[in-house]
Amino acid sequence: MPRALSNTETEAFRTRICEVAAKLFVEEGQAAITMRRLAAELGCGTMTPYRYYSGRDDIITAIRARGMHSLAEALENALDTPGDGRARSSNVRDAYIDFARRHTATYRLMFEYPETNRDDPAYRKARERLWRWIAADTQAMIDEGSIDAEAPILGHQMWAALHGAVMLEIAGLLPEHLDAAALHSRTFSALMESARPKHDPST
Repeated sequence: MPRALSNTETEAFRTRICEVAAKLFVEEGQAAITMRRLAAELGCGTMTPYRYYSGRDDIITAIRARGMHSLAEALENALDTPGDGRARSSNVRDAYIDFARRHTATYRLMFEYPETNRDDPAYRKARERLWRWIAADTQAMIDEGSIDAEAPILGHQMWAALHGAVMLEIAGLLPEHLDAAALHSRTFSALMESARPKHDPST
């Protein structure tokens, strides 16, 4: 009779399944993510992945939820640093880009694959956590009076610009003298200028 896995071992195997699935998605497309293929890549029995996930959509949802939690944690830590809002926002940008570079397969699967199981409690919690960062990043600058804007809207503008820069870098489509951070810093400056308070005493 097989030995029962500990909680740590079970979680480690779930992580392996997610890592392999994300890699297959990036290298071969979503059709490559089948339970049979995952079992072959993991070197386990065909039915073994079903002990951990019910199918492909369940795995993809888990990858996205795990990735969003990890990314949100990195961004929260970056925002919780000394300095004014703009400096902290720069730290957040760097943490975001670092995550995308180190976990490219997961990052792409998080944002390139249509939402599935959007009502899954774990996924919904992860998405809400990430969305809170979008507003928190800009809210810090609003609270100190350096900009005048609606935090969620400006936050999404900055996120869209950052995600676009990251995806261009991943695809190798940026000019040689630019990387995601350099490109986004220019867009960020323009957004900050547009949100400058009308009666900014520094002007």
